[in-house]
Amino acid sequence: MESKRERAARGLYNLGNFIVRITGSLIFSFLVCGALVYTQYMPPGGSEIPLNRLDSPLYNLLTLTMAGGMFALLAYLEKHLDAKARLLSGLLSGIAMVLWIAGAGIWWINASAHLPQGDQAYIYGGASYFMAGQYDFLAPGGYCHMYPYQLGLIALCELLFHLAGAFNYYAFEVICVILAAGSACCGYFILRELTGNGLAVVGYNILMMGCLPLIFYTSWVYGDLPSIFFALLAAWMLVAYSARSRYRYLVVMAIAMTFAMLVRRNSMIFMIAAGIVILLHTFRHKDKKILLVFLVSVLLSQCAYGIIYKMYEVRSGYEHSEGMSMLVWFATGLEETKGSCGWDNDYYKQVYFESGYDLEAVSEAARESISDRLETFQNDPVYAGKFFGKKLLSQWNGPLYQALFFNSESPDLTGGPKPDSLAAGLWERYYEIALAFCDRWQFVVYVGMLCYFLFCVKRESELLWHVTAIAIIGGFLYSIFSEAKGRYAFPYYVMMFPFAAYGLKEAVCKGNTFCKRLKACMQYKKSP
Repeated sequence: MESKRERAARGLYNLGNFIVRITGSLIFSFLVCGALVYTQYMPPGGSEIPLNRLDSPLYNLLTLTMAGGMFALLAYLEKHLDAKARLLSGLLSGIAMVLWIAGAGIWWINASAHLPQGDQAYIYGGASYFMAGQYDFLAPGGYCHMYPYQLGLIALCELLFHLAGAFNYYAFEVICVILAAGSACCGYFILRELTGNGLAVVGYNILMMGCLPLIFYTSWVYGDLPSIFFALLAAWMLVAYSARSRYRYLVVMAIAMTFAMLVRRNSMIFMIAAGIVILLHTFRHKDKKILLVFLVSVLLSQCAYGIIYKMYEVRSGYEHSEGMSMLVWFATGLEETKGSCGWDNDYYKQVYFESGYDLEAVSEAARESISDRLETFQNDPVYAGKFFGKKLLSQWNGPLYQALFFNSESPDLTGGPKPDSLAAGLWERYYEIALAFCDRWQFVVYVGMLCYFLFCVKRESELLWHVTAIAIIGGFLYSIFSEAKGRYAFPYYVMMFPFAAYGLKEAVCKGNTFCKRLKACMQYKKSP
């Protein structure tokens, strides 16, 4: 007989699934509607201001119909192929998908002739300067005085440059290509764990081949692609552990989470999602070892940062800075500048320099701005609704996620892509083609995610399966209030693909079942 504690644990676990299902369904209902009728974009060479235009619902629905037909065909073939044939189909299509991403990525980092700027330059430049004993980045007014959390990525980059040579950002780009292909592999194995040898993995492989932003971001010398890989690796390990309960999966998970935190601070959202899921799993299944390993991974990430901070303190003589307060990103996310809702306006950097590098003055300016904006929203709810709606769509409904805005180069640039090449054309004349293709693809993925939350997140389903989906929900909720940027939504977009494929597969199965029942009902009514 079930005890009172077991009933409470089961009820809490089921409540968790219910909240995930409802929240995810609401979010993706909003995104599907937005993607159906609008498109946000940002052409290369212009200002970082998101533009909006009407989309073509007809083309989006036609593309969705073709995607649905593909998954219906795969469902039909799955019934007529044996296990070996299904496994071979998934494996061969998976190899083709990985080869495509790796090959296209290598082509892009060579053909685009992208020269990293801004934060990217500070990352590989800082690592190279530190190797040479120059530590101005750590001094007041320096990049790492404002953003000390970047030292995790800089330290890893410095380690790479000890092998590949200082300022060798091409080596970083090659690693990004490998990690892009590795991320696609992780998605493949996650879906394999969820669906067995079903042909949904073939659908995933085809969908993943159309994720062009993943290819365009291989030239991005920053923590985005590494963080995606490590988060998906950790998610894969959690799903595998839920099936086989082996310690080695937890060890890899802890290492992956630690590296995810080191390369990108926003990986904290994934870690929080994992923590929530693991707590509920522990309470439901009395599995203390997974909770223990998770706590070790949290401790490892904090210790790794502490060791890196201390190392640079000793090497440079500069005391570790606390950096910009999180209030800055929330204040920025609530401001409107030149028609852009929540996008960076460099105001707080200006305050930082004008105040003589006083971080407390920057925090105080952010507090005042947050207070003023919250009062504005309270006094004008209609404006608040329009502001947040526009802000969310500017981040989540830009199908290129700023990939070409940041990573393509003009052929007129010295050392830029060769004139009349495909890479040069993506700067201008081929940009609209890439945008239209990614626009249709994004709509299919969003519909797939909506189907996933509707049909795959069930009352008593294993929450460890849904950790990535919960992280996507967390990323969306965080983006409501924090600084806006299409690039910030890009990691979550890549994470959606295995679950979107799963959702589309389940939607097709539900549709087939409904049609059979409807046919049986009609035949019953016609019978004498």
